[in-house]
Amino acid sequence: MQGRNRNFQILLILSIIAAAFLGNVLIFSALNTDALRASAETETKLLSSILVNSVESRITPEGIRAGQLPDALAGLPAVEAGRFWITAPDGSVYYDSGGGGLSPPGDASGDSAAFWTGRKGIFFLSEDCCMIRPLYGGEFFLTLLHQGGTFHAIQRRQLSLLLGVDLILMGMMMVLIVNIVLKYRREILRYATTDELTGLCNRKSFNALFGEFMSAEHIPDASLFLLDIDFFKQINDNYGHAAGDHALRMLAERIQAMVRDKNGFAGRWGGDEFIGVLPLPGEEAWSALRELCRVIEALRPEEGFRMTISAGVTPVAAGMPLAKLSEKADAALYESKGGGRNRASLYRGTVAPEAVAEAVKSTVEKAIVRAEAFVLPQKADERPAEPVQPAGAHFGIRLMGYIREHLIRSTILGVRWMAPFVAGGGILIGLAFLFDAASLDLSALTLETRAQFGSITATAALLNRIGSTTFNFMLPIFAGFMAYGIAGEEAFMAGFVGGYMTIDSHSGFIGAMVAGFAAGVLTTELEQFTGWLPRFIRKAAPIILYPVFNLLLMQLVSWLIITPLSTAAGVLFTELLTAAIQKNGVLAGALSAMMMATDMGGILNKVAYQYGVGGLALGSTDVMASVMIGGMVPPIGIFLSMSLFRRKYSEYEWERGPGTLFMGLSFITEGALPYVFTDVFRVIGSSMAGAAVSGGFSMLFGCTLPAPHGGIFVLPVVGHPLLYLIALGAGSLVTAVILGLWKKDCTPEEI
Repeated sequence: MQGRNRNFQILLILSIIAAAFLGNVLIFSALNTDALRASAETETKLLSSILVNSVESRITPEGIRAGQLPDALAGLPAVEAGRFWITAPDGSVYYDSGGGGLSPPGDASGDSAAFWTGRKGIFFLSEDCCMIRPLYGGEFFLTLLHQGGTFHAIQRRQLSLLLGVDLILMGMMMVLIVNIVLKYRREILRYATTDELTGLCNRKSFNALFGEFMSAEHIPDASLFLLDIDFFKQINDNYGHAAGDHALRMLAERIQAMVRDKNGFAGRWGGDEFIGVLPLPGEEAWSALRELCRVIEALRPEEGFRMTISAGVTPVAAGMPLAKLSEKADAALYESKGGGRNRASLYRGTVAPEAVAEAVKSTVEKAIVRAEAFVLPQKADERPAEPVQPAGAHFGIRLMGYIREHLIRSTILGVRWMAPFVAGGGILIGLAFLFDAASLDLSALTLETRAQFGSITATAALLNRIGSTTFNFMLPIFAGFMAYGIAGEEAFMAGFVGGYMTIDSHSGFIGAMVAGFAAGVLTTELEQFTGWLPRFIRKAAPIILYPVFNLLLMQLVSWLIITPLSTAAGVLFTELLTAAIQKNGVLAGALSAMMMATDMGGILNKVAYQYGVGGLALGSTDVMASVMIGGMVPPIGIFLSMSLFRRKYSEYEWERGPGTLFMGLSFITEGALPYVFTDVFRVIGSSMAGAAVSGGFSMLFGCTLPAPHGGIFVLPVVGHPLLYLIALGAGSLVTAVILGLWKKDCTPEEI
């Protein structure tokens, strides 16, 4: 029954996705057909007007009646635009550009409105647009039939492209659904088999693992152990249950490390008691547990308590049930307690009754005296005195603490809220260039028209407008939430406006960071200042004082700090790029790509990008290719690094990997920012190295790119696309390897 329900759910999900896919295609087809009809009508009106003016300027009405039209219209470019007739009001045809065989559509005395004839297309535009215009004040009429099929190729390419994109999205949605199902299945399985506090197996799961272990064909020499924390109740009583939970987690981590090294398994048996199996003979397992006792005794938790454990171990005999083995290990555990605790004992066949009695007696007595030797913290006068820091060093420590607490935390908050605007806007812009690339022949366009690439066709212009609007919110949102993270909601508006001011300064992400940080600090200072004002003024401060003063101060920050710095950097590095191009093209490609990866959307990134776009206006497309490949390398290289060096990245970072790859392929360098703030120098250094390799190879291979955006979506218009992909892969691999070898391993908890 459960399997049948699951299959029904899967079929329902697939049906919904398929319906959404077909509905999307039908809606796009209808909208695109209407857009092409409007374009065809506009073009038909324009061509008919040109033809009317040409006819009236080349021949007289008498010449038309005398049959001189063919000679008069010879060489007229507009003649090839479509089929047209010149008729009299009575319907007589004086000229047919098609050579006869087809009557002019419509009434010869019609007005100048365009109309459509022929069969109406369902998916494609197959009608013909007609236009009737009077000649010589109504003595004749010109009827132009503009073939709707001339737009058919564009529409077919765009619809085919949409089908491809929809299929990709449908595949991604299926992968997402499967991942969600598997993730929740893993979570449910984890909750069912894992102890929530310690992360070890729970009792039921341990029983199952032990059963599998004992049912193997060849059971190796193994030992079962039981251990618990000495006087655990006293830790809870003296330091609180939070400290007790911390003690259990610390012990579980060490047990997990021990059994993992020995290829064993362990679980929480109940309370502060743990059980486990080590695939070792009894003596070797006993040695491992004694070492664990020493490790636990050496721990010094922040809460101040000291902790020891007692353990008992017994060899595992084939066919012996777990209950019997645990009794033997428990007897050895009592022997450890009777021997003074903080030790491990090996079960050797019997345990003396007096040892058990001594263990019980010792437990009761030491519980009464609360075992102060184990759990009392150090007295204040026994703690080592902190070294006296010089005043300057103390200020430096406070400053670094402030930066870690406010700047980094608020920056990460801003990046998190900025990410959807970056991804959504960048991908839509990339799709706009893809639609133009699939619909047009760039080689046939003039330089002026090519400068509008990405907004030439109606669909591309719509996508570009939506994407650009969304993408432009990136910096204000980032700066606003960064200010919010520093000083709360009163600072959000100032940060948002400050981020908007950075758009025209081309300072990018760095300028927005400065604006957000300045807005947060200024708001904090204003709050402290208004604390000295009368109460009725303080109440109005968030509505009146903060917005007005913050905006004025943010304008000063933009004028005096952000704009001058970004302008100076732009002039300096533009001159540097110009000198590099004049000296060595490969060097210029490497430098421009490396600048794209230096600050991930900051000042240098914007300088290099504007330089590449400026080259397009002059007809130079090689630098733009290096610029774009340099911006794609960091996110792609980070994803490859995660794939090659799994233990270097946390679970949270790994979950963001597919999105990071997609943003890299879409030429969204900002997709690497979440990783930058967790490991600044390693991520930026490896990204710069990989980007320089890709940019140099792109220039060396002679790759060109006439589009200023789009990433992998504009690959059809790249010169030498295969070599471009090789250059991209080489640089991304360099970044991945350097970053993977340079980074430190994550802790087991992070993985």
